[in-house]
Amino acid sequence: MPAHPIGPHLQGPHEAEADFVVGALGRAIRVRVTGAGAGALAAAFAEAWAHLLLDPRAESDDEVVLDSPGDTRDSVAVGLAHASALITRSLIDLSTGQGLLFHAAAAVRADGRAILLVGPSGAGKTTAITRLACPHGYLTDETALVGADGRVLPYPKPLSVERGGPAKAQLAPAELGLRVAGVAHEVDRVIVLNREAGGSRRPRSRRLDVVESLEALVPQLSALQHHPSPLGALAELIRQVGGIEQLSYADVLDLDPDSGPPASPRLPAEELAFTNVACDRDDRTGPGLIRTQPDDALETSDLLVLAHGSEIRVLAGVAKTLWLEAATARSEAELLDRLRAVHGTAPGDDLALHTTIDVLVRAEVLEWRT
Repeated sequence: MPAHPIGPHLQGPHEAEADFVVGALGRAIRVRVTGAGAGALAAAFAEAWAHLLLDPRAESDDEVVLDSPGDTRDSVAVGLAHASALITRSLIDLSTGQGLLFHAAAAVRADGRAILLVGPSGAGKTTAITRLACPHGYLTDETALVGADGRVLPYPKPLSVERGGPAKAQLAPAELGLRVAGVAHEVDRVIVLNREAGGSRRPRSRRLDVVESLEALVPQLSALQHHPSPLGALAELIRQVGGIEQLSYADVLDLDPDSGPPASPRLPAEELAFTNVACDRDDRTGPGLIRTQPDDALETSDLLVLAHGSEIRVLAGVAKTLWLEAATARSEAELLDRLRAVHGTAPGDDLALHTTIDVLVRAEVLEWRT
């Protein structure tokens, strides 16, 4: 959303309160600045967020309040960092269930498609995206919302840069020479950052298979349990980009800002194939072993992947068959018969089944119903 020419709405004596409205991810967040240092914090906020400000009289979807106790440089720095966190948290809450919310930075390539850099705090996302976004376009440095159409929406917030002091500096994109990308762009690459201090000076990339990709991405997603089909949406994005890439590098200066991070060959479609699995269970049946209710489930060639909140569990062999057979409550003897029908009979398979059941019950994948 474009910046609005009207400045902050100031109220009360001595500019004791200022109102802004920030527009991003299709939402409008009202920001109220109060306290003894409101004037200084409001001026700094207006400068850092100028490119995302709407008319302060606009309707808003949520409101956050910044109480500034003083007008010192440190107070303003802390206030700006707090503002960024509150606005981002509000946008995440408002966007829950609307797409995949990655802890990621994003930039636009020369061909108009987007690249996502995924990783936890300290992985170097902001530093890397500052270098890679300069020639083409800056989308976000922290929170990337990818919709069902495979496009990432812009959230070009001020970039959080370490410059000493009590909080990271919040710098407007223009201060770092970045051109803001104002529309959604199709995602072409999703890269998990693996910074290796003292490692090779030559960045290298490798593709992850579907399960490796899910294990790498799920911890870097917000509100995954509220997505209607979290694993299916993730697997579709993995297929769209030809496999998630893991980028190992020692220094961001080793990344070419024009060509971008080195790429490894896309994986063939058959290696990224998956099917959605119905995860309902029949609660009308009697006592026995029954699966717990996951948020989503999908199957690859030989594995079953379950999403329980922000955790994923991968099942293979007997464990996979047990979960599939436990859509209705079954006794241990019934399950043994089913396993023998699928996998054949083997010495000690009854004891192996009992052990596997114990493991899956402790993992809350299965449960005994009395």
